[in-house]
Amino acid sequence: MTRVARRARSGTVPSSARRFIRRQWARRLSRLRVPLIAAGVLLVLGAAVWAVGFSSLLDVREVTVRGVSTASGLSVAQVREAAAVPLGRPLARLDLDAIRTRVMELPPVRTATVERSWPHTVRIGVTERTPVGVWREGAVHRLVDVEGVPFRTVDPVKTSLPIVEAAPSAGRSPELRRAGARVVADLPRSLRPRVQVVRVESVESVVIRLTDGVVVKWGSAEEGAAKAQVLQVLLRHLPAKVYDVSAPRFPATRA
Repeated sequence: MTRVARRARSGTVPSSARRFIRRQWARRLSRLRVPLIAAGVLLVLGAAVWAVGFSSLLDVREVTVRGVSTASGLSVAQVREAAAVPLGRPLARLDLDAIRTRVMELPPVRTATVERSWPHTVRIGVTERTPVGVWREGAVHRLVDVEGVPFRTVDPVKTSLPIVEAAPSAGRSPELRRAGARVVADLPRSLRPRVQVVRVESVESVVIRLTDGVVVKWGSAEEGAAKAQVLQVLLRHLPAKVYDVSAPRFPATRA
């Protein structure tokens, strides 16, 4: 203990010396304040990182799925199985992109979202493919969406959707399925129950055969809305056996 400090304790130090001592201690505390605050902040941050990223305080305990219907053949259990979300893992450390990729591999899923819902839940949302027709390939019938993606095997007797197929000479290119599906999607709804088969001879030549024997030469899948509108007018006002709307501005018929 310094002489000044001993004298301060004994009460014999002048007031000016006591002020000097207080200033000295204040400077020492001021120099220690920043390191102490920094240490406290680091301690709090470390505890927060541990709690969020490594402890069981915010781990995965539930996986919810929305957007699933029976129409596509998809089930909530299938989505959960494909997602393979590890229960018990800290929620913050999940790879959401990897989970989404696994869900997107399910054929009936068109899009998917995956998000955290604190403190313990992973929420998965799916948008299913909407069937527009039934693609026939040999004895196998599968639902296809507007992009021609097949995603579910069905019994054609139990569906009212139009049958779509490729001509034997056309091959099995995905572009053929896409062309056929786009044509079916553009058909007037009132006409779809009358469709016996949509045959894709090539991506530039799609032919529709109706149940009453009428043939519609549709051409390519382009200008589908215009072709559908022209076909409706022709069917209503000009009876024929063959309708050619492949060039919708110059349609033709044959009795």
